Order: sequence, then structure tokens, then C-alpha cells
Amino acid sequence: MKKIIAIVLCGAALFSTYTANAWGGFGHGSIAYMAEQHLTPEAKAKCRYYLKHTLPYYASWMDSWRAIPPYNKTGAHSFSANADGTVNWDHGKAIGNVNRIYNSMKNGKYKQMPDSLVNINLKILVHALPDIHCPVHVGFSKKDFPQYKYSLLRKGKPFGYHTFWDGSPGFKRRWNYARYAKEVDVISPKQAKKIVKKGNINAWGEDIIRQAHRCYDITLKGTDVAYMTNEQKEAVWKLADEMALKAAHRLAYVLNDIFKE
Repeated sequence: MKKIIAIVLCGAALFSTYTANAWGGFGHGSIAYMAEQHLTPEAKAKCRYYLKHTLPYYASWMDSWRAIPPYNKTGAHSFSANADGTVNWDHGKAIGNVNRIYNSMKNGKYKQMPDSLVNINLKILVHALPDIHCPVHVGFSKKDFPQYKYSLLRKGKPFGYHTFWDGSPGFKRRWNYARYAKEVDVISPKQAKKIVKKGNINAWGEDIIRQAHRCYDITLKGTDVAYMTNEQKEAVWKLADEMALKAAHRLAYVLNDIFKE
């Protein structure tokens, strides 16, 4: 087991540490549920074989285990953006880890891995790939984007920007996973194909960076989240739903590609 863990830690980038909630349990579970609806029979069977459970079951696994050695060295969540809107791969963190695991498993290479390593890699993918789609999991440097370094308010008191967005405000509609998927996953196959971009993770990162700018436009400096207008709330819901949908289809694409025969 120690050898297997060592392989995981060497093959995976170290994640940055933000909060332990990362999109929230319902948000992660909803994304995993949507992704599972788009798995091929082969990929679904393989995921079930290696995980012994559904994708939603392990959607927040990394949040639960990240504080426990040796998984405390693989905490999840963010990646960094360059000033020109490209991914900073030197500090790619979560997106770099997703990229490495994906490339190490596709083209049948997962068959050369111990089942326990495939299991751990899947648990990381099902959490980390959706996590990079959270708008505030894109790191904008203070030097390049000083305008983004501020807190919000909640009933007049300072309230963390990351805390607000990371709490998945867009998911809070008292729906279950199936209802969320039914309401949100309504795009055409053509639209889905455009989202996955043939598994180009670099393109996904640049798209996520563009969308991350929107959260700062929606909740400007001085916004009191306890008194947001209906228009602001709708904008938050819309962005959260869009990013969850993209995360689900991209996760399904990666898993389908890894386990295709």
C-alpha cells in the first residue's frame, strides 16, 4: 500500500489548500450524478468495478480525506491564471493533477496499474475535475488582478469572497441530484461536444478562467450577500449551473476516454 501511495503522490501534482467545502457536498454530488448519466456502458461498468460505488458516492471523498495522511499532501481545488488568460502550468495544481492522471490512464494504460491505484485516481478525478470549475478556484495574482482582492459583506460585516462562492449558492434550491440534472442538463449533443473540446484540458482551463472573471462582475466590491437583488441571485445561479454542467460533461468525457475499448 505504501508503494501505491508513493506512486500516487509522485504522479499527482500537489493541490493548493483552500476550504474543505469546495463547491459543497450537494454541488459535487450533482455534478457526479450528471456525469454518470453520460458514461458509456463500458465506462460505467469500469467505474463501478474499481470504485464499488457510484460516482456521487465519492464526489466529495477528497474533501473528507484531505486532512488525513498521506492524503493531506494531495489537498484539492485550485489552479492559477496568467495575466493573458492562459493556464499557469508551473502552478497548475489541480488542473495539472487532472491532466497527469488522465494522460497516465488513457490509451489502456490504466490496465497496467494496480486496481487500488486506479481506485484512488478515480476518486481524485471525480472531485478535482469538478473543483477546478468553481469560479473562485482560479487563482488571480494580486499583481496582475489587484481589483479582485476584496471581501464581500454579510449583514454589514466582512464576509469572505471565496467562502460565498465556494458554498455553491447556485445549488441551493432544495432539489435532489436527479431533479438538478433534469433542470440543468438540457443541452444538445452538439453543445456538449463544443464543451468537451475533444478532451483539451488546456482549452478547458482557459474557458474556466474566462468564466471566473464573471463572478467578480456579479458580486462587486461592497456587495452584501444578505441583501442581494433577485437579479444578482439569478446571475449567481446561472454561473454556478453553467460551470457545473461543463464540469459534468468534461468528467464524463475523461472517464469515457480512459475506459474506451
